[in-house]
Amino acid sequence: MPQEDENKFKKSNVPAKAGESSWLTTPRFIRQIFDKFPLVTHPLTELPHRRPIERNKNTLYIFAPEGDARRGAPSFNPSCLKWQTYLKLAGIDFVTVASNNHASPTGSLPFVIPAASSADSTVLDLVRPIPSHKIQEWAGKQGATSRTEPDSIRFEAYLSLLDHRIRNAWLHTLYLSVPNFEAVARPLYISPATSAPPARLALSYSLRTSALEELTRASTSSVIDLSALYRESDDAFSALSELLGDDDWFFGEAEPGFFDAAVFAYTHLLCDKNMGWKTEEERLGRSLREGKWKNLIEHERRVFDRCYR
Repeated sequence: MPQEDENKFKKSNVPAKAGESSWLTTPRFIRQIFDKFPLVTHPLTELPHRRPIERNKNTLYIFAPEGDARRGAPSFNPSCLKWQTYLKLAGIDFVTVASNNHASPTGSLPFVIPAASSADSTVLDLVRPIPSHKIQEWAGKQGATSRTEPDSIRFEAYLSLLDHRIRNAWLHTLYLSVPNFEAVARPLYISPATSAPPARLALSYSLRTSALEELTRASTSSVIDLSALYRESDDAFSALSELLGDDDWFFGEAEPGFFDAAVFAYTHLLCDKNMGWKTEEERLGRSLREGKWKNLIEHERRVFDRCYR
């Protein structure tokens, strides 16, 4: 650096003498405003408690109460439960950890952190998460014993019933039905995330707005036709029931696979009394619980007994 530039730099860093004006001096009226802050001091939001990562075990991060996660109990979130169940059916050894979307590297759950490959593996081995859309591929490399799903238009068509018709009805049931939102969504998703009332209010608004926007995009008009929404979900369950027929597992396979896990993720949560559904407002699972599709209920029991009993 030239000497003259260095001298200018040094001079600019000399503090202004008392009485001298400086662009760094805060105007009095600004100081008076900030002297009044904070108007209200809210308690700090506690970070989610986490048990130490077990380096020698695959770890699946899911929505779940801490105690349920330690026991390996089913997640209350359909996407998490789908992959949790699939890994169990595939014979993958793993533990579950309660988490939330903010802790996810991809911004959503679930994700897997694979076990360290060796005793002298570095910390970097623990920060390479497997996002949900790559879990099935990863499981295959771990020697998954679950059957390979049929790569066909028929398989994709039935899968779309879950991903669209049943999921859309689920979004309305959980987030846009006020009684169910208060009874189910709030204690499961809102209260554990933060203790600060403003943050809870913002999170509630965000979840409900996101659900409404997704349903609006899926609708052919700006108004959501609830009769059509639940009629389509009933039609989807009827199609799944017909597909299963008298078989134990979908597509007539000898062993359960990904599709069985995907169906179970909804049928289990809709039939689980511990979810706390307000039955008078919960149209999605009513016909299922009343025995309209008995083979789907029997299928749910078989998957549960194999994976969680």
